[in-house]
Amino acid sequence: MRIIIKELEFGPVQLTGEVAPEILNMDPNEVILEEPVKVTVAAEKHPLGIRVQGSYSAVEHVPCARCLETYQVEARQDFDLFYQPHQTNRPITGEIELKENDTDVSFFWGDGIEVGDILREQILLNLPMKSVCREDCLGLCPHCGKNRNLEACDCESVLLDPRLEPLLKIKHRINL
Repeated sequence: MRIIIKELEFGPVQLTGEVAPEILNMDPNEVILEEPVKVTVAAEKHPLGIRVQGSYSAVEHVPCARCLETYQVEARQDFDLFYQPHQTNRPITGEIELKENDTDVSFFWGDGIEVGDILREQILLNLPMKSVCREDCLGLCPHCGKNRNLEACDCESVLLDPRLEPLLKIKHRINL
């Protein structure tokens, strides 16, 4: 699925469809997509360049940060983006200070914008920093590696750093 820039000369362009997971080329350690991603996109010429608005919905399988088991998330997200053509005639040398508006604009090369690239970026931006399968997830045991949600282990639950032993002795003397 592609937004052709020349078609925007005649007015806004609307695209609706599905994008196959293989096209998005997602890292399976971050998110697994087993079904196509449904997307609706509207593109139009704008004083800043090209404005692309749309939304997507996807069934994502995300690994839990505590127990490493994957769990399913139904993601729905709207986006509103601005694109400008990449200017190859403007060499970048030295340091360039970014202005606040510079982070709001993306760039495209050639005669179009790939919807798959937009989706990949939006899916990755909308993943949680630390995904957890459930609030009370116990995670993996740091000693034996067992998933503590599925089975208990006999490992010592409190690990003491040997460098802190002198402080522990002082604490015991104070409590006596």
